[in-house]
Amino acid sequence: MGTFYGNVLVARPLDEVVTLLAGAGGPEGTADSAVRGYALPVGPGHTVIYPDPETAATALAGPLSRLLGAPALGTYVFDSDVLLMTVYTDGEPTHHYDSWPGYFDETEEDGEFPVPVGADPDAFVPLAFGPVDRSALRSVLLGIPPDPGDGEDGRYVFANTQHYDAMTSLGLNACRLSTGYHYLSLGGLPHETSAEELVLLGGRMWPAEAEAEETAGLG
Repeated sequence: MGTFYGNVLVARPLDEVVTLLAGAGGPEGTADSAVRGYALPVGPGHTVIYPDPETAATALAGPLSRLLGAPALGTYVFDSDVLLMTVYTDGEPTHHYDSWPGYFDETEEDGEFPVPVGADPDAFVPLAFGPVDRSALRSVLLGIPPDPGDGEDGRYVFANTQHYDAMTSLGLNACRLSTGYHYLSLGGLPHETSAEELVLLGGRMWPAEAEAEETAGLG
């Protein structure tokens, strides 16, 4: 089994996003307890949210884009095989990317690499920090890795590597964007990330804190 994760990228600073999620006026009028997970900055004016499994990344990205007045991106990687990304603007889905159309259909594979749907770099530029090499980003979206060592027969082997390269092309912290809630809930941290940087949402505790509280309760 490969890597599975989902997260939400929003083009707003961490403090703005966390303040929104911490209040009663959160997405769809939810309270703090309804949005649980973690958050990290991923660039100047950019934040990633790792919602727990009870909240779908796509269900959170739309309301956040509307309430913050900024584009948001709901992303899922399934078993390192397929990358799905949906761009939201003013609460509405405006672009959908699918690296492997038909992946979830119960059909036999013909052995050919499927042509990705939505490989339009311009759709992702509003989420970028700094200038974007559109040609390079388009190649990544088409499934062609810039480093041949990351691929096989000129194509990506792993969808999470493709996602990493796409986020790098946008000038963002790809390490923090290419992971999800489960990894963090087990105490893992992206490369060059400290526990002090991680913001806990909705009362979720960092694993070490949870263990300490449990130990104290036994004393």
